[in-house]
Amino acid sequence: MQSDTLKKTKAAKFFAAVLTAVVLASAAVAIPVCAVLTAGEARPVIVVDAGHGGLDGGVVGTRTGVKESDLNLAVALLLGGMLEEEGFDVVFTRAGKGGLYLDGERGKKSADMRRRADIIARSGAVGVVSIHMNTFSDPSRRGAQVFFDASSSRGRALADAVQTELNRSFNLPDAGREFAALAADKFILQQTSAPSVIVECGFLSNPDDERNLSDEGYRARFALALAGVIARELTSGSPYGTVSAGTF
Repeated sequence: MQSDTLKKTKAAKFFAAVLTAVVLASAAVAIPVCAVLTAGEARPVIVVDAGHGGLDGGVVGTRTGVKESDLNLAVALLLGGMLEEEGFDVVFTRAGKGGLYLDGERGKKSADMRRRADIIARSGAVGVVSIHMNTFSDPSRRGAQVFFDASSSRGRALADAVQTELNRSFNLPDAGREFAALAADKFILQQTSAPSVIVECGFLSNPDDERNLSDEGYRARFALALAGVIARELTSGSPYGTVSAGTF
């Protein structure tokens, strides 16, 4: 099962690539072609983790009941396809709606997290990005926020860069406020020495964030902003460069 998950399924890659192409074409954005790697040169690996899945749907939207796990997967597939275009190899922890556990297995949540950890450990990744949605008791709270492990200076640097981009492209225009990247004691952030971040894309307890994140075009703009800053921080010569989400 793990080997199946480690494989970037053709369906997932095709889905992400097609949606990326549609979004970029509709925006009339000219994207330089990625530099061709020389023979034998390895492409850097990024793990894209779609949080939750299967029996664990995560939080739900207050207006529509949309499941976090489904939105996480939609953003993760888009982000992975864009990072492939940036010159990375992408390993998805999950590329379908199911969780990473066996049907008859006890402790499904623990089994799921162990398998995610194993995928990350065996990937040799230069970075890990875990996609989630947020919730809060006050429905007025909205915006995207990034988390890192306090023991990782490189994780903090990546989180700060991603947070700055999300503040500029989404939080300030949409909500009129900024967030700071925060340290968090989270299992998924502690599975590699490579820089790792959790991106909470918005609050499903807020009707505006829920509406935006349920929109395919908005998710594509969000993923594009993430891909640009992640590629810029983890490698040089990104073909996207810094792309403003406001251009769409």
